[in-house]
Amino acid sequence: MTAIKTADESRPAADFMIGLVHPFDIRGTKIGGLETYLRDFVTFCPENTRILFIGVDAVGDLALGKIHRMSFRGRTFDYMPVLHYRDEQAREAARKVTDSITAQFFMGLLRYFPAIAGAFKARRCSMDLRRVEFAWLPVALRVPFVQMLHGEGVPRLAMDSLLKKYRFVHSLGERFAVARSQKFLCVNPHITERLRRTYPKHGAKIDTLWTWVNTDIFKPQPFLREKKPFRVIFAGRLDDFKNPPLMFKTVAALWARFSGDLEFHYIGTSDPSRFPEFSAIEGMTVRHGFKDAAGMAATLASADAGILTSEFEGMPRCVLETLAVGRPVVAVHLPQLEFAIKDGVSGYLVSRGQTEKEIIAAMVDRFADVKKAISDGEMTPAEIADMIKTFTPNNQLARVYRFHHDIQRGDVALPDAMAQSVTG
Repeated sequence: MTAIKTADESRPAADFMIGLVHPFDIRGTKIGGLETYLRDFVTFCPENTRILFIGVDAVGDLALGKIHRMSFRGRTFDYMPVLHYRDEQAREAARKVTDSITAQFFMGLLRYFPAIAGAFKARRCSMDLRRVEFAWLPVALRVPFVQMLHGEGVPRLAMDSLLKKYRFVHSLGERFAVARSQKFLCVNPHITERLRRTYPKHGAKIDTLWTWVNTDIFKPQPFLREKKPFRVIFAGRLDDFKNPPLMFKTVAALWARFSGDLEFHYIGTSDPSRFPEFSAIEGMTVRHGFKDAAGMAATLASADAGILTSEFEGMPRCVLETLAVGRPVVAVHLPQLEFAIKDGVSGYLVSRGQTEKEIIAAMVDRFADVKKAISDGEMTPAEIADMIKTFTPNNQLARVYRFHHDIQRGDVALPDAMAQSVTG
């Protein structure tokens, strides 16, 4: 539960301040990698650091352009919404610009720019950005910033996003953010290498920051021993690039292979019925809707294995969380998954260079291998979870706080205008 209070400017000043800017309400029901990042960023924030979050009001109870003192998971922070936008509106990707939460949030930033500028002027602050499209804001405010690139689309593939029509906006934002940020972080080394080749002049500031999983919540749990159908699970939004049709076809084929001894579990708020392929598995599907972190962990642990069929990803958090509770994952191959999924230990990766029919057949075979390995005790929750031992906040997120602290201490060279803004 998130508590709200009027901002109290008389409280003791923190040693460091970090600004977050994202079209998201931390109190809401929206789930995904970006949303988990932001929730964890508040949760694990060091005691000597305070957060100013510029975001969205998904409930409709906050005054826009005003700072509200909020509490989340026992941590307090300052929150300024610049847009009223319900989670129900954000569950599916917009099909036109006027419906896009990104575009409306952009307009909200412009509308309340004087209030945002005043809030940052009153705080010695750096900014942490998730989206390159908003890199103009810290530059306009003369605030140094750390930019993160969570993933990147492949132009020839269908994307459930306006980026497929306006990809040039993202490309321009990326180039601008690389040039103007103090640190540019990528979610896997393959993106890092691509950016260093593309922007060799700025290669020194480009680095990799892996996604993490909160292992205080997502812990290995024993497999359920009571007789039940084999349970395959997926968590997240059903974007087109995640290839839901392939996922649903695989589940249908697996149901036939297991003679009906199968359930498919879905955690998320997207509507799977918008895909015709879902009708074949609707009767065997359990839809869980939104789950908070604890609920997500418990639901993942009630399953036997996870599935991923995405055409591309940054580093899928749902995979890490599934592995963290000790459940193997069968996925269509992505290079970054090699760091977490080892064939026969924590699941299997299925080669992408095949026809759809061949991929489905291979996925079904690998799930059959997983089922047998679990039954024979050859796959154990502890060994599965051990594969993501470095993907934790203590190993990954702590680096981000250190980057901001170094910037604010002056250990990172800044352009003159930004240096004056930070130290003034």
